[in-house]
Amino acid sequence: MKTNKLLAKDFITIGLYTILIFIAQTVVNMIMTPFTVVAMPYISGTTLFVISLVYMLMAIRVGKSGTLFFMAIVQGLIYTLMGAPLMLPLFIIAGLLGELTLLKGDGSQYRNVTRQGFAFGLYGAVYATGGVMNIYVFGKESLDKMQFSPEIVDRMVSYAYSPMWLSIGIGFSFIMAIIGCHLSKKLLNKHFVKAGYIQYH
Repeated sequence: MKTNKLLAKDFITIGLYTILIFIAQTVVNMIMTPFTVVAMPYISGTTLFVISLVYMLMAIRVGKSGTLFFMAIVQGLIYTLMGAPLMLPLFIIAGLLGELTLLKGDGSQYRNVTRQGFAFGLYGAVYATGGVMNIYVFGKESLDKMQFSPEIVDRMVSYAYSPMWLSIGIGFSFIMAIIGCHLSKKLLNKHFVKAGYIQYH
């Protein structure tokens, strides 16, 4: 009997994919760290673009309400364990916003690329504020503890308090997340739909 509620196997699937997403995020962030001075507003968007394929594979595979929200909670818990507890409420907000856009429908919206892409875009827009929120709450000292160079620290603080650059970073993240989801469809069709691993509505 099919159900629209998340089952134990769904939670396991989401958990495993979320760990994969976190690893991908970490790798992209590490690669882009040397370019932080010039690429600060675009790091989150680039990361979201890369992980969009994994997100879409997970979202279409599970195809149920709560997938994005539970992924967000797991992400927040991982960051909390790493010493960044402020990220948990931020991820919860991001997950809730994304889920709200998916509420309307007969259930097929959870396997719809356009709807999932928009939901992930909203999630990404909130995700993009994570770094600056830490600066707002804990100040410049929180960056000094992360052993960034003085130049990178000054750049990050400047970005956090610039409405223009902050808006660019959030907008770029929103757009790149959506683009990534739509481009992922081709790869999903080629490798996973034909194999019967996922199906669209």
